Amino acid sequence: MTPAAVSSSTCRLFHAFLLKVALSVSRAFLAADRRFGGVVFVALDYNILRQFFLSLDVGQRGTVTLYRDDGKILLRAPNADEFAGRDVRSNLLFTRYLPQAPSGSFKGSGITDGTSRSISYRRVAGMPLVVSVARDPVEFLAGWKNNALYYSLVAAGLNLLIAGFGLGLARQWRLRAKSEQALRDNLEQHQLVTENVPALIVHVGADGHIRYANRVALEWYAQPSADTIRTRKMDDFIDPLRLGEGRLKIEAALAGRTTRGEEKAAFPDGCERWCETIRVPDCGHDGTVRGYFVLSVDITERKRIEDELRQAQKIEAIGQLAGGIAHDSNNMLAATLGNLDLLLDALPPAEVSHRSLAERAIEAAERVADLNRRLLAFARKQTLRPQITDVNQLVSGMTTILQRTLGETIEIEVAQDPMLWHCLIDPTQLQNALLNLAINARDAMAGSGRLTITTANAVLDRPLDDGDERIVPGDYVTIAVSDMGAGMPPEIARRAFEPFFTTKEVGKGSGLGLSMVYGFARQSGGTVVISSRVAQGTRVTLYLPSSGLAATERPRAGAARLPRRETGERILVVEDNPLVGAMATSMLSSMGYSPVVVINASSAIAELEGPDPIALLLTDILLPGGMTGVDLARQARRRWPDLPILFMSGFADPSLVPDEFRANTKLLTKPFRLGQLSEAIVFALAGTKVT
Repeated sequence: MTPAAVSSSTCRLFHAFLLKVALSVSRAFLAADRRFGGVVFVALDYNILRQFFLSLDVGQRGTVTLYRDDGKILLRAPNADEFAGRDVRSNLLFTRYLPQAPSGSFKGSGITDGTSRSISYRRVAGMPLVVSVARDPVEFLAGWKNNALYYSLVAAGLNLLIAGFGLGLARQWRLRAKSEQALRDNLEQHQLVTENVPALIVHVGADGHIRYANRVALEWYAQPSADTIRTRKMDDFIDPLRLGEGRLKIEAALAGRTTRGEEKAAFPDGCERWCETIRVPDCGHDGTVRGYFVLSVDITERKRIEDELRQAQKIEAIGQLAGGIAHDSNNMLAATLGNLDLLLDALPPAEVSHRSLAERAIEAAERVADLNRRLLAFARKQTLRPQITDVNQLVSGMTTILQRTLGETIEIEVAQDPMLWHCLIDPTQLQNALLNLAINARDAMAGSGRLTITTANAVLDRPLDDGDERIVPGDYVTIAVSDMGAGMPPEIARRAFEPFFTTKEVGKGSGLGLSMVYGFARQSGGTVVISSRVAQGTRVTLYLPSSGLAATERPRAGAARLPRRETGERILVVEDNPLVGAMATSMLSSMGYSPVVVINASSAIAELEGPDPIALLLTDILLPGGMTGVDLARQARRRWPDLPILFMSGFADPSLVPDEFRANTKLLTKPFRLGQLSEAIVFALAGTKVT
């Protein structure tokens, strides 16, 4: 049924109201898409509607009329029964005004008395009905006049009410403006903090979508804008290698548990980072988890420093162990070499075979002593004989030796700074360091390639951190040894200076070469820096403190003893190792002295207080009984100030000798040879320090 048909049916029903006591009204029912959905019927009691119209107060000359839209009067007040059913379609209301507008007002005359009235009308929306109200202007104005005071008071009250409402509304607007400004300030402050804090901050919903990401998060996740990242899920940015671990932590956060810990992951921007990450659940007032927050701080640099610290502590621990082993070994070698020297000295020249056996034994012991020196070099406890050295001249002088050592397949290139400063170093140890670096470079190049040695001046205006310690700012001479070998990855390069660590095959390297170089550089006041890349080669740079002009070095004493008059001076030897004590006794006796051996400082004091004078005190630095050799020397110096003193130790560390003794006291490093001991005693008794 169409809406037009429904309207026609409605008219027929209205026509029937004159015969019945009920008035039926119908209306088409349209669905949401404007399609016809049925008809709604309503039955109105005519008497009730009539009473309602008669109860309306429109004055003595006013009327209220309900028309059908075809001009038939349905109800009218007053005189409802008289006018019901009258056809007034020729009235101006239907001929002029309704066709123009569904509602309005106009001046017109009454149907019965022709009285001029103000008529207002309106078509009932959705129904074929029209309502009009006609008022006599005289009655309307009279009513207004009679009630003017009442209406004035009401108007005044309304004005006051409106004014009060306006003031309250203005206050509310001011409070709202302040609240909005405070909210904007808080949002700006929040954004200022989250966007500038050097950490990743992300808010993730329970569905896994990212709701907020700060500036750092956009950089790490390689996203161009906040709008772009809000279309992505958190799973899109988890390192695939750690996807399972990451999801477990996310599930814990969605379960309402806070998780924290250190994580290493690769990020979409191409960087691999160590992060300290905390995930906090986002809970509503009812306890429902709506998502979670992520805060990640980049701790990659801290982890690197911690790793370097652990590496430095490990090297230091290994160095202490190596130094202790070398010390004990040197004590044994002192007895071995000393007795071999005595044996060789006692054998007549005609005993060629016996002398040859002794010499080979001495050579083997010297090799062990050299190994100990390398261990002590790494432990920074070797004895250095520094002198002002021209590094350019030293490097040039080593070129021939290096070429013969490395072979003809290795090309050696030397680039020297002609204005290179001099260094206060031990030239022999520097030669050994360069030789070790050159041999390592040859092995890295598999026997062929180019080795480059570069010297240059370097001015450090800030401390240089080599991962273990720092060297102070100042002037340094750098010696860089570069090769074209296979190179090393970072994890191998960090361990290159560890003793006994080597990448060579078993039997082709002791792992002490670079350790010795490192120990020599640190003990000389400098350092060593290594840089290497796989398939691009390695560069090892020594930093050595600069100094003045070059000088020469005294030759070292060997097995030969210095000539002296055998007067039988009594020499007090303080040594707790019985083998070393016996060796010292034999050596001193062979040189014409009268040795007295004790094992601790208290026995030495008792011997010094005895009636027989002591010509010289030879004491080990480390002694049992709570008093060291240095303590003994200080007490002896206070009581017997003219007594010559010599120190000996398995640690080749000159710093073991206090400053107060360095002017006229020598440190004999175990194992020492017969000639070295003889030389030191002769010069000590003569009041001259041997360097």
